[in-house]
Amino acid sequence: KNADGEVLCRGSSARSHVCSALMAEALALREALRKAKELNLQGLQVFSDSQVLVSTLRSGLDMNEIAGVLQDIQILATLFCPLSFNYIPRLENSQAHSLAKSSLSRFINVV
Repeated sequence: KNADGEVLCRGSSARSHVCSALMAEALALREALRKAKELNLQGLQVFSDSQVLVSTLRSGLDMNEIAGVLQDIQILATLFCPLSFNYIPRLENSQAHSLAKSSLSRFINVV
């Protein structure tokens, strides 16, 4: 969303064989940063309901489970100024969850 709350881009994808919810969140964040780059956005506020992912990104620590994707995110993050990673409780993240459920139902219907 932009500063006025207007949605600039929305998307979802389904992947089979993702090892964990944390990996799914990391993959989604990486794709969101790629899309923001395509849209030539300068600064970003990133919101996620994955407290572990947000804490890891804020601290700059590595996490073996998502190391490669985390490195991609950190490289993409250098393209935005300012950039912040923010935790949002799951109950306050209804837009993202409805989009994820929609994507999952399409994936299940295809398989």
